[in-house]
Amino acid sequence: MTDHRRDDVDNPDDSNARRHDNSVGEEVSATGQRIKGGLKNAAGELTGDEALEEKGERESHAGEDRQKRNDAV
Repeated sequence: MTDHRRDDVDNPDDSNARRHDNSVGEEVSATGQRIKGGLKNAAGELTGDEALEEKGERESHAGEDRQKRNDAV
């Protein structure tokens, strides 16, 4: 597994940058990003934390974008 992130570049959780060389690894990682984003979104809604809700939405959308660009399925 190759990590495309560099130490001198900020790669937040809501980044839609490809993270794996193989399409299956990328698909699994993007799915995890979508799930994590969905959980943050739901937690933000439940607690009234708009910042957390928005971060969750961004993370989830980034995972969706990564999946659309991936050729695994």
